[in-house]
Amino acid sequence: MLSGRAEDAAATDEFAASGIASAEDVRDVFTRHFFFGCEGDDPMTALAFRTALHPLGARFRAIFASDIGHWDVPDAREVLAEAFELVERGHLDAEDFRAFAFGNAVALFGGTNPAFFEGTAVADAAQKALA
Repeated sequence: MLSGRAEDAAATDEFAASGIASAEDVRDVFTRHFFFGCEGDDPMTALAFRTALHPLGARFRAIFASDIGHWDVPDAREVLAEAFELVERGHLDAEDFRAFAFGNAVALFGGTNPAFFEGTAVADAAQKALA
């Protein structure tokens, strides 16, 4: 059983059907097709936006995933303000925070269903962001 002929190397390329042929292809999959939910007050979220830290300048699409339901959140009205501390402390700039708290979520939900935000308070802003 173990002394049979060697397997064809071309048949063992497990990534052949993926269409990935370069490092740029890998980067593009993770930066265009994936979204990453992050707790609003986690300073590590800033790493998603630090292109200088990632191969090929990757910028990941982090999404504000509120921790309102956590045991350590006594007042749900403070969650977004705590997330904005990422800007106040210099971890994110205003553009990054907008992408984190709004733009990336619009790209995720509106990208698959352009009508997703219709009838909501952010419908106009979401439509503008999707345009």
